[in-house]
Amino acid sequence: MELRDKVVVITGSGSGIGAAMARRFTIEGAKVVVTDQDATGVEQVAGEIRSVGLAVDITVEENVKAVADLARRTYGEIDIWYSNAGYSGPRQPGDVQTNDMWKLNWELHVMSHVYAVREVLPAMLARGDGYLIQTASSTALSVQTEKAAYTVSKTAALALSEWLAINFRKRGIKVSCFCPGPMLTPMLLANDFPDDHPVLKIALTPEEVAALLVDAIGDERFLITDKSPGGADALQKKATSYDGWIAELSDFVL
Repeated sequence: MELRDKVVVITGSGSGIGAAMARRFTIEGAKVVVTDQDATGVEQVAGEIRSVGLAVDITVEENVKAVADLARRTYGEIDIWYSNAGYSGPRQPGDVQTNDMWKLNWELHVMSHVYAVREVLPAMLARGDGYLIQTASSTALSVQTEKAAYTVSKTAALALSEWLAINFRKRGIKVSCFCPGPMLTPMLLANDFPDDHPVLKIALTPEEVAALLVDAIGDERFLITDKSPGGADALQKKATSYDGWIAELSDFVL
């Protein structure tokens, strides 16, 4: 799908890769609506791209409706909804984490995507065209051993994307699931890695990721990866030796 003149909502677009997407999509000619919990970020990014935005918590279904209504009032029907907002949380090796952490991860990484689909899919189906994009993570293809709730919820996000693609492809709905590795965003840097940490050597900038996404959307690819270790290659390892893959990851657990 070409982005020019398309109406696009990007969640989590007040900073990080969401903000980079908003800027790049605008350069490509899209009409982007910004939304994030961070009101300052929303105001800044919306101002930069000369658009509109709404600072809300998208784990609340009524807030998702409010963002969609803003997009429609401003630009018309939504062509692309990009469910990008996410939360990684602290590293907790060997800890199954609290109920609150599980609830937050599930509501943000799964249910906010469901709310978006409920809101925009009917109109997309009626006109036989539309694009649903979800950011999962390379974790969805593998495992992040230090974050149980993040791993499970991101895997569920990928499964939801698969379900949508299978059910609605023949009715004109495009679906993509972005499963990136580490990126130089506030979410990653919040882990306070030392300057020589290996993850910082392979992490892409938000601008590099945005360019990758634009190309993939143009090709309408379902699975979008950035070729970082532990991403798509994990699928091959699981398919050929599930036990071997588990044993390999177990070696990295302290």
